[in-house]
Amino acid sequence: MAQELHEELSARELEILEQVATGATNQQIAVSLRISVNTVKAHLRNIFAKLGVESRTEATLYAIQHGLIAVARPEETAPPLSEGAPVRAFPLEEVWALARGPRLALLAVFVAILVAALWPNARASTSQPAGYLVDEPRPSAAEREVNASSRWRSKAQMPTPRGRFAQAEVGGIIYVIAGLTDEGWTSRVEAYDPSQDLWMRRASKPTAVANAGAVAVNGLIYVPGGLGEDDRVRDVLEVYDPTGDTWSVRRPLPRPLCAYAIAPYGAGFYLFGGWDGTTYQDRTYYYDAVADAWREEAPLRKARAFAAAVTVENRIYLVGGYDGEHTLRLCESYTPGASDPWQEHAPMRFGRAGHAAATVLGNLYVIGGGWDEPLAYNERYDIKNDAWSTFDSPIVGPWRALGVSPISSGDGTFLYAVGGWNGRYLSSVKAYQAVFRIYVP
Repeated sequence: MAQELHEELSARELEILEQVATGATNQQIAVSLRISVNTVKAHLRNIFAKLGVESRTEATLYAIQHGLIAVARPEETAPPLSEGAPVRAFPLEEVWALARGPRLALLAVFVAILVAALWPNARASTSQPAGYLVDEPRPSAAEREVNASSRWRSKAQMPTPRGRFAQAEVGGIIYVIAGLTDEGWTSRVEAYDPSQDLWMRRASKPTAVANAGAVAVNGLIYVPGGLGEDDRVRDVLEVYDPTGDTWSVRRPLPRPLCAYAIAPYGAGFYLFGGWDGTTYQDRTYYYDAVADAWREEAPLRKARAFAAAVTVENRIYLVGGYDGEHTLRLCESYTPGASDPWQEHAPMRFGRAGHAAATVLGNLYVIGGGWDEPLAYNERYDIKNDAWSTFDSPIVGPWRALGVSPISSGDGTFLYAVGGWNGRYLSSVKAYQAVFRIYVP
């Protein structure tokens, strides 16, 4: 029975269960494992469901009874209790509810409680910073009121507040796919029709992932890789057909990858950089959708993740990112097939990561990306003159992990900025009018 339970619980769930038995709080577990508190909560829900329990205490008892975790005798392992050391107390009603079990099991629970009291921080070090693949709750930045003189307009809110999702546009409809919510990972797909300012539900993605991108090629939406809800980076390539509202699977990536930059090109698309579960990457991959084949091309000059890529004619512009130490101001372009494909351009004014980008009439618009430092403005790049300028933002502060899609209408071209994170997951949709169309009689 114990062996079966080991196979049912994932390695990450066992890690969390071990820390629960020490009395570590959700926040301590999150910091220790470099995951978000929301992720810890999601894992705990899964653990409780798999073990058939309803509380942390019951989970600890069950784990000890079935050999899922080992609890050493406190007199052999615990250091002396220092004066004034905090003592963790379990809720009395939880302990009382366990009195119906065998005496030995109850004794095991009290042993676990004693270990938690004498060794409260054994597996919950707070010296490590939170990871960049999930989001930690913090005070939210302010959303500016969009006034009549601004180019920004507020639109119908997305049904599911989220960030770190994949976004693509087909036929004037914007598709928001998977990502992270307050409840953890989601596979939900929601579609937005700007002409009607209306959201619709679509078939869910087969694999729930975060930190993935999406690109439209010949009417299909390709979503490569991503970070799974078991904290493993995936190599799956799943494809959505908006016409039939169906999903299919294509050839997997050459390696598991998430937090890459993605851009369409020809009959396929490029992936730049990213995180493979171990290191930040400098690899460049091209996927040929017709041949269903991957190939590796010239690497990036600097390994990074959380950058943004945009195709402009025969070039792909790659901006910003995070290299493990700094958010970057870099702006480079990649010309497929050239002997020296990489070219450096004027850098952004601010370092950005987790931002989104789009191009309209020879200008590159970079929106969001405040990560370590709050940002008050977005940036616009004039490709012809190799020059950057700023434009206003409806959200001030760390606005990251959002999606942006350009949509043309009778009034002009709008950039639709959807969702993201600014201390909480957003459901907001903000439309920026990049181009005005004026009719002269």
